[in-house]
Amino acid sequence: METSRRLAHRLFTCIARFSNAKRGTVLIEFAFAVPIFLTLMCGTVTYGGWMALSHAVQQSANEGARAALGGITPDERASIARSQALMTMRTYNVDPNRVLVAVGDDGTTLSVSVTYDAARDPRLALKMVPLPTTTIERRTAVVLAGL
Repeated sequence: METSRRLAHRLFTCIARFSNAKRGTVLIEFAFAVPIFLTLMCGTVTYGGWMALSHAVQQSANEGARAALGGITPDERASIARSQALMTMRTYNVDPNRVLVAVGDDGTTLSVSVTYDAARDPRLALKMVPLPTTTIERRTAVVLAGL
C-alpha cells in the first residue's frame, strides 16, 4: 500500500513538473504544423501549375479556331488551326511533341480540340497531392456561317 502511494506521488510530481515546462512545446508545435504547411504549399503550387496548363491548352484551342477562320478550304483551315494552336502552346513553354491537335470541319462549324499529355511536365513535378488528371483536353468551336 505504501509503495503504491509513493508511486502515485512520484507520478503526480512528474506530471506537474512537465505540465509547467515550456521548452519542448515549440518543437512539438513545429512538428505538427510543418507537414500541414508543406502539403498546403505543394498543393497550391501543383494545382496552380495544372490550372496554368489547362488555361494554355484552352487558349491554344481558341487561337487555332480564331486563326482558322481566315482559311478558304477545309484543308487550309485545318492546317492553319493546327499551326496556330501549336505556336500558342510554344509560347507557354510546352513541349509541342506532347500536344495533339484535332480539327473538325463540317462546313458550318469548325471545332478545334487540343490534348496535352502533362505527365512529365515540370510544373506538376511535386507529387504530394493527387492531380485531377495528367491528360488535359480542351475544345472550342466556331460557326462558319456567312463564309
